[in-house]
Amino acid sequence: MPATGAWLAAYAAAVVYATLYPWSGWRSPARWMFAFLTEPWPRWWTGFDVAVNVAAYLPLGLLLSAWLARRLSLAMAPAALLATLAAAALSLGLECAQALLPVRVPSRLDVYANAFGGAAGALVAASIGRRRIEQWPQWVRETLPLAPHSTPGLLLLCAWLVAQLYPQPMVFATGDLMSAWADFPGNPVHPWLSGWMLPHELEPFVEAAGVSMTVLAIGLLTQDLLREGARGATRAVAVPIVAAIATKTAASAAYLGQINALEWLSAGAQGGLLAGVVALLLLGWIDRRARLWLAIAALGVATALFNFAPPNAYYLSMRSSWGGGAWTNFHGLLHALATAWPFAAMAWCGWRIRTTARRRTTAGRRL
Repeated sequence: MPATGAWLAAYAAAVVYATLYPWSGWRSPARWMFAFLTEPWPRWWTGFDVAVNVAAYLPLGLLLSAWLARRLSLAMAPAALLATLAAAALSLGLECAQALLPVRVPSRLDVYANAFGGAAGALVAASIGRRRIEQWPQWVRETLPLAPHSTPGLLLLCAWLVAQLYPQPMVFATGDLMSAWADFPGNPVHPWLSGWMLPHELEPFVEAAGVSMTVLAIGLLTQDLLREGARGATRAVAVPIVAAIATKTAASAAYLGQINALEWLSAGAQGGLLAGVVALLLLGWIDRRARLWLAIAALGVATALFNFAPPNAYYLSMRSSWGGGAWTNFHGLLHALATAWPFAAMAWCGWRIRTTARRRTTAGRRL
């Protein structure tokens, strides 16, 4: 899949998930699913809601226009028109599906705003041109020392950074299946599993180990995205880790106040960051295939530790400040992203190991 198609698929999946969140309580519609299109204009709406709906579909219209122009060999004008219609159809379909969810209310204002956002994105794409849009990933690869296969991995790193906005039991604690299961009503953690939870006195050591394994895995994943022997590789490996620190700090300041911006940086987190950086420096010499296997192992260990570690005070404070409101859909998307991320990363590493082995076999046969 070309780079534009990969970004389009990822963004469209995010839009679908956020629109149908919380994905529970599905029911038969009590009325015709298109009835909201003929109902009176909503009494309660805000400019903020409309702006969010417009902004959410603008990237969709832009990416879809470029993808259709390439896929169907169309000029940008008809591709933009098709993209606008497709964005409007997607919004209409998702709003109708909301009629099957008890906590969601379909609205034609949302459809209009989404369609306008898709049209705006398509108009931007038509003014920029398909080639320039498709050259963005190439420009990034030329500006940064990225390998040709780097697009899906770059998506994973971006998703990991976004997931840091969600309150986690410990620093960088993605893949927390225990909390995800317990968040659903009527799904308490099984007593047998509760017996495996680690004692609170081990919390700093568990956090240090989990953070160090995560930092190591992120560094190894970043190394896999870089061209062999590229200049600035060491600095590039540090970029996602520094960005994650900045993201955690910003999230803490937003939910707990600026005075608590560094509340997340506990003794365990500090030790884990230091140990992870040292491990990266010591293991930077191993080959690509070994790095990928080590990344899988590090992610597996970190995920297991985070699942059986007791939640710390920082997590409980963040959860108490974590609200819904206008950002309920976004919060649900972050939760899903944080839960699924390490498993997607391990699957990506496995796929990279397989393709690397195939290339070696093919090269050996040619010799």
